[in-house]
Amino acid sequence: MKRFTFFLFVLLIGCNNTKELPILSYKINDLGERENYTITYKGFENQLGESFSTETIKDKIFIANFFFTKCPSICPPMKAQLAAIADAFKNDSDFVIISHTIDPKHDTSVTLKGYAETTGIKAQKWQFVRSSEENTRLQANQFMTNFKPNEDGTDFYHSSYVALVDKNQMIRGFYNILANEDVARLKRDISNLLS
Repeated sequence: MKRFTFFLFVLLIGCNNTKELPILSYKINDLGERENYTITYKGFENQLGESFSTETIKDKIFIANFFFTKCPSICPPMKAQLAAIADAFKNDSDFVIISHTIDPKHDTSVTLKGYAETTGIKAQKWQFVRSSEENTRLQANQFMTNFKPNEDGTDFYHSSYVALVDKNQMIRGFYNILANEDVARLKRDISNLLS
């Protein structure tokens, strides 16, 4: 009986491994002190041509990434992974995905709408957003990432990482969406934040 009780104790401890996710949205000020910040939106619109602002993400848990619709390299496999995550959490109204285009000249709302429709995911679950190039760079800075055009103009250098943001608009993790172990960790962390 003691052996069974010990096994049950170990099993319960293992199943309750929900360590607190760190807050990663912070900067170090001139005094060397940590200052947390929240993710905010201003001057964006989604694939339906609707305004997208900080109010849109209020009380939502979301993952965010940067992409462009003509991307010939990492975007198609990223899109497939994100679609699978959207499907896995399709019944959780508190969870959304936000994809920011880094090519606003080409990626109009109409273009984003067509691209979004190829995912088969409802617009409420996966928002494709656009703004000016300057505003998009400022947004990327909030997510601690950047992008730049390839020398030949056919592609952009950008990250395959996504950021997980909690209901208080604070970043709680970064994940390489092209690495299976990161995707598994991301799903666990989303579930933890939702619960």
